[in-house]
Amino acid sequence: MSSNDTIRLLLIHDTPSEAQRLVSMLHNAGRPNRAQHVASEAALTKLLQDSSWDLLIAADSSKQVPPAVALRTISKLQKDVPVLLLTEREGSQAVVEGLKLGARDVVTVDEDQHLLLVIQREINALRNRRQARMHDRRYHSSLARAQELLDSSKDAIAYISDGLIVYANQSFAERFGHKDKDDIEYQPLIDMVTEGEQEDARAFLKQCAIDNNDVEAQEWKFTACSASGRPVPVRAEVLSTVYDEEPCLQVRIAAKAGNTEELEAQLSDIKSRDPLTGLYNRQHFLRVLEAAIKSAASTQRTGGLMYIEVDRFEETVQKTVGVAGADALQKKMAELLQSSVRRGDVVARYGEESFCLMMVETTPDSAEHRAKELMQKIADTIFDAAGKTLQVTVSIGVSLLSEASGRAQKVLDQALQAHDQALKASGEGSGFALYEPDTDQGGDADTYHRARVVQALEAGNLKLLYQPVLSLQGTGEQMYEVLVRMMDGKEELSPLAFLEGLGDDSLAVKMDRWVILTAIKAAAEKRAKGKDVSLLLHISAASLKDSGLPAWLKVAFKAAKVAPKSVSFQVSQGDINSNLHAARDFTKLVRELGCRVAVSRFGAGLNPFKTLEHVTVDMAKVDPSFVKEVQDEGENSETLVNMVQQLAEANTRVIVPHVEQASMLPTLWQSGTDYIQGYYVQAPAEHMDFDFSLD
Repeated sequence: MSSNDTIRLLLIHDTPSEAQRLVSMLHNAGRPNRAQHVASEAALTKLLQDSSWDLLIAADSSKQVPPAVALRTISKLQKDVPVLLLTEREGSQAVVEGLKLGARDVVTVDEDQHLLLVIQREINALRNRRQARMHDRRYHSSLARAQELLDSSKDAIAYISDGLIVYANQSFAERFGHKDKDDIEYQPLIDMVTEGEQEDARAFLKQCAIDNNDVEAQEWKFTACSASGRPVPVRAEVLSTVYDEEPCLQVRIAAKAGNTEELEAQLSDIKSRDPLTGLYNRQHFLRVLEAAIKSAASTQRTGGLMYIEVDRFEETVQKTVGVAGADALQKKMAELLQSSVRRGDVVARYGEESFCLMMVETTPDSAEHRAKELMQKIADTIFDAAGKTLQVTVSIGVSLLSEASGRAQKVLDQALQAHDQALKASGEGSGFALYEPDTDQGGDADTYHRARVVQALEAGNLKLLYQPVLSLQGTGEQMYEVLVRMMDGKEELSPLAFLEGLGDDSLAVKMDRWVILTAIKAAAEKRAKGKDVSLLLHISAASLKDSGLPAWLKVAFKAAKVAPKSVSFQVSQGDINSNLHAARDFTKLVRELGCRVAVSRFGAGLNPFKTLEHVTVDMAKVDPSFVKEVQDEGENSETLVNMVQQLAEANTRVIVPHVEQASMLPTLWQSGTDYIQGYYVQAPAEHMDFDFSLD
């Protein structure tokens, strides 16, 4: 938005003359605006629903519409409208309170030049966010179209990452005698090559990955082994590309003649429908929802999404009428929902006991009214299934669609969260909730995060992942960095991110010890089988200050029958600088045990090499920003190379993380880098089974 564009402005102030002064000030400063004075919460809600706004300026002392109410209303409607507060109070307290509420900034009354600069900053930021959302929609729309082309292509196409088939279309599966592409996805491609050609195939694919040729495809002739064991001669093209934001290889085999467009059209229609109910299936519905979000952004309309789930489905339906009866109920439920739609609505089956209803235009009140009507209609309906009659209830979560909604999956996740909230509030079901973004940044969130970690520790909902750290100098060392993940439904989260943010030292120490003990036991099993593995383990600032840890480590190593020399501990440079005495004592004691010590995120700060004067380390892992500058932003590698060489002069081995492209290897090898780590080598995996041999 340029300085000549008209600002669409909402003003909240109990004194209309002061609101008018702001309008005049903006005009006099050359900032044309269309301003609207807001005198009530209802008026604000209507204005936000009816039009698009660029900015809201409010007096922090307003009584007609308190700033907290205004910010909550904007959040509830999921509108992207930056809020600035004006205050007559001196000091920083007013600023702190305003920022905690969610305002973008707080400016003292009559400091007009300051206000103009803040307005310009927020307008520029708003423009950037809108452009980012537009580009994101276009990008994912292009991805969706590309995915549809891949899925429906007559050519056999597969994407290979680290030797695994991460995607294959149906044509590729059928080409090798498989009924479904799921039969081969995430299987090693090399297993589909006849045994006598596997070594040549492995070498060819490895060279293709190293060459990283994304312009001209290389021809690959090989003999495949079909699902029935029959040899199949294949002529394919291999090209370096990116799939699902990860570098990989595309293998394409030209289509055979004989496929018909009519068959393709039939298959496409079948794929978009749920076979039981005839409603749209989840995959197709997500595409429809994506289009609706795009439309909401361009028309400034507010739509809505209902997530509808039968309460206690297994208990009230499946155990009562069995699987066949449950299917019959789902069919009738689908008919009832379909009979309740309005113009533009779309209904889909989401899961075994759940449905989605998308409304192209609604308001929070209207969505709530419709949802409760629908809940009552379902509760009043008597369903016939398997010779029995049933009455069921549903709970509904609603998320709104607006210009700030983002991706379809995000909106769906919000509706699911609202549904969970409805269940908790109602207890027995038949509940309703409208999703509202969580604006509480205080202690409740901290308590919640801590409770999640404690529960995960007690319930065993934690797992370790291992990412190889590969020696570029051919030492043959088999080192893995150990990462911990907390299982939360289908998500894998880092509990350390919670703990370090909370500053909970006791829980962080407990987590560190669990990780250390679990990891060294896993390493002991590998070493007993002849695998000379070593571990790189993260130590939190809390454990750095735990004077009892070195003695505990000595006992743990002995119990697990692991040699201390096979374990390295890494501490971030920031933690070392903040706890210099504790870091010096810890590194001294663990090195006396025989362990190695690494400093991570090396290079951050004004004088990173000052750290090495106080704390003796064996390895340094450079900060990922140095790699990003070279790898992603195309900057000169001189800074990175100089740092690697300075560390070598200090007799410190260097680990370069986040390596994702083969193009980085010549620079790193020539600079004397000792180790590399990243998705180019291998993503974190659940087992220590990486092949460290270098051809």
